[in-house]
This record gives sequence, structure tokens and C-alpha cells, in this order.
Amino acid sequence: MKRVFCATLGCDKNLVDSEALLGRFALKGVQPVNDPDAADIWVLNTCGFIDAARADSEETLQSLIESKEDRTLVVCGCWSQEHGDDIQTRYPGVDIVAGVGQFDRVVAACLDGIPASGPAGSNAAPVFPLAGPPIVEDPSVVNYTGLVGRPLLTPPHVAFVKIGEGCNCSCTFCRIPIIRGKLRSREISEIVSEVHGLVAAGVTEIQLVSQNTSDFGRDTGQNLVELVRALDGVDGLRRMRLLYLYAGLISVDDLRRILELEKVAPYLEIPIQHASPRILKAMNRPGGPKASPAFFAALRADRPDLVLRSTALLGFPGEEEDDVSLLADFLAEVEFDHLGTYRFSLEQGTPSAEMPDRVPDEVIHDREALIMDLQAEISLGRQQARLGRTFSAVVDEVVRPGTDEAEETGRILESFHDGVWVDEGERETVNGVLRSEVSLALCRSYHFGYDLDGVVVMPADNLHPGQWVDVEFRAVTAFDVWAAKKGNPDQWTGNLD
Repeated sequence: MKRVFCATLGCDKNLVDSEALLGRFALKGVQPVNDPDAADIWVLNTCGFIDAARADSEETLQSLIESKEDRTLVVCGCWSQEHGDDIQTRYPGVDIVAGVGQFDRVVAACLDGIPASGPAGSNAAPVFPLAGPPIVEDPSVVNYTGLVGRPLLTPPHVAFVKIGEGCNCSCTFCRIPIIRGKLRSREISEIVSEVHGLVAAGVTEIQLVSQNTSDFGRDTGQNLVELVRALDGVDGLRRMRLLYLYAGLISVDDLRRILELEKVAPYLEIPIQHASPRILKAMNRPGGPKASPAFFAALRADRPDLVLRSTALLGFPGEEEDDVSLLADFLAEVEFDHLGTYRFSLEQGTPSAEMPDRVPDEVIHDREALIMDLQAEISLGRQQARLGRTFSAVVDEVVRPGTDEAEETGRILESFHDGVWVDEGERETVNGVLRSEVSLALCRSYHFGYDLDGVVVMPADNLHPGQWVDVEFRAVTAFDVWAAKKGNPDQWTGNLD
């Protein structure tokens, strides 16, 4: 039996594509594996959103080529959608180059040696590297099949569910519509069927994703409220959260209707990118004045427990100190629980690439540091309000002593030395844990999106991945939480001698 390994770069939507491709391999009898050394076929699903992502794709590809031996090597995804010919020329060690959504044709090429331009079912003899051109189509006609029945690359209890492809927005800094095409929403019935299958396989939490979740159904006559209401009726599903919403493209009333549903986590990701009206206009961001502090205040008016996540883009051409001050004031007023930042990247083919008044890299770095310092204070304040309270959390992972994961978890534990505690005497708890051989559980309450935000750390104490447990927040930093089982703050005291 052949085996396939897939390395995924970029966003969670790309992760779903990798799962879909692995699902198509599985239908043909090829076993997906997590160990690259055990695989006959290697797939690199790339990101090409900005310069840094393309550099990461190139570096990863070079590493794979150096160790591929006689394996079949596939490069697909956003980077190869735009630069397939260049990849084929520069990297002769690559056997198959494909763009986005080419699941069936990639599988056929790997198993039958079909040239990239050949029809499915061709009897052409296997020849590697393939002589045909890259498997790339106009993204607007790519049919994203195979999303149902996919092996998960996440823990088995949580899954990303992609509800649409492409984007109708024309933000002047963004290449997504060029790479992925215009919006194509999936049918509600298909998504509900997928989630039923995921739940039957053990998934209890889903995260809804697309390039622009707010626009779901605009092209099909359906809408996001209808979708979420249908998913709320799936037996066995415990929690869902919504990512990639655009303020101004969905109303406060519709979001209230969504948040009222039983299984919807009070957690919304709504990227703002900036708060300066002048910069937002130059970015051609949807929403405009509708994405004001009043919009977010209205969302929290009835739901003070609502967690808000966002992103901000620093260094857009023409950005000045006054614009950054406006952004800082906006963040201080709204108080996002989580905020990610990234730096402007000049992307050929986008309007912003032709704009004057580029901001120097060192200035962008300083502005990003200023914003993130401010956000750390805001996030810590939001976290402190939860100290001593009890929340339901799901265990994502149990980290055993001596593993690579234990080293990263140790850094999180060390951060609690400077955290805020319910009881200052408990601060030494972390010292005990660091000196012990105890296993730790990495969990998430509704406040944290999977693979997006911080974690809730606690002694494993016979816990296992996928288990839901009531936990009490005993210490917090701006990013993470130290917790104990409900009613048992002394669950672990450690050896303090």
C-alpha cells in the first residue's frame, strides 16, 4: 500500500484543502501518514499570500527536495497557483506542480503518471518528473470537491469547516481574489452533511472559515444565519466558532441572532486591519464607518462575555504616526481580547504596489511593537476579569515530560511567574511543576480559538484529548491561563523544597 504525507503552510483554509487532498488519496487506497519517513508520496501545500509566506514555501520545498530520495514530490496550493512554471523550472526535483483545488488530478498524476495536461483516466505510462505543464486552472472555475470524508490534520475532536471559497472584496493590498477567485459559497445541505460526518467520527467542536465568512450565501441566495442555525441542530456537536467575519458586511442584529444559538461560542473573529479612515479608504476595506467602536460595543451590550479577535496591518503606504495613534485609540476603546498584527508586503498586481510613500521597514517594526505592547495590556485586563471563575474547556493535548512539546509548554509555565494569580501563594505552584515529572493538559475554554490564541494549562490528572472538563482559572498572563479542576485549586502543589 502506498502512503502519503502532506506538509501544510499558511492558513486554516489551506489546512482544509490538505485534508481534502488526503481524502481523495484515501479513496484510491493511499494511506495518509503523519511520519514523512514512512511515506512514498510527499505533498507540500504552499502559501503565497505575502513575501514571507512565499519565502517559507521556498525554504520548506528545498528541504524536502534534499531528502526526497525516490519519493514522488508534489507542490500545490497558493504559491504554485501563481508561480507554477517558475517552480517547475527552478526545482527539477519536483515531480508534480499544481495550483489550488486540483485534488483529483493530483491524485491521478501521482498514481498513474498522467501528464499535467492529460485527461483523468489516461493510460499514459508513469514518467517522473512529469513532462506536462503545471496543473493550474483559472481559480474561478475550480470545483472544490472532496471536502466531505476527509482525514483530519487537527486533533480528532476539533475541525475547521470551510464554508466557501474566494472573495468578492477588492482590498488593495490583498492577492486572495487573484489566487482564489471570486466568492463561491457551498450549499448549506452539503456543509450540514459534512458536519454530521465529522461528529460521527468524534468531532465535538468546529470552526467555520472562509475568505469572508460574512458574505456566505450572497451568491446562492442563502445566508450565514441560516447556515449556523442549521448547524446548531446537529446532535453531538458541542461548540462552534465563527472566524473571518467582516464588520459592515453583517449586521449587529444578525450576529445577535447567531450568538443566541446554543452551540455558538461567544467568540467572533472580525479583522479590522486599521482604524484610520484615511488608511481604510486607501485599503478599500469593506464596512468603512460601520466598523466603528460603536459596532463592537453593540455586540457586547447584551453579551459582556463576548470574546473578540482581530488583526491589524501596519505600514500600509502613506501610513503616518497620526494614523497609528488612531489605531491605538480604537484598540483601547474596543478592547479586543486577541489581536494579531502583520506588516505590509508589496504584492505585484495589487493597487497598493503602485502607491507612493512606502513606510521604511524599521518604522513598521517600531509601530508594530507599540501596538502589540498596548494590546498585551488590554488582553491581560480582559483575562484578569476571569480569574477565579469556572469555565468548560476541552483538552486538546496531553504533554508528557521529556518530549519536544514539554519544552514549549515549559516556556508557557515560566510566563506565569509574571502573571496575575487568584492567590499569590499559588505562584510557587509553577515552580513545583517545572521541577516535577508531571504530565500537563493543554486545553481551551471558549475564549481561545484552536491554533489561533493561547491555551489553558493544567495538570493532566488522568485527562485525555477530547475530554471536556470544568476548570477554574487560577492565574493568567496576556495570552494563557493556569487552571485547576473545578473546586480543587490545590490539584497540584508540587515539591517546593
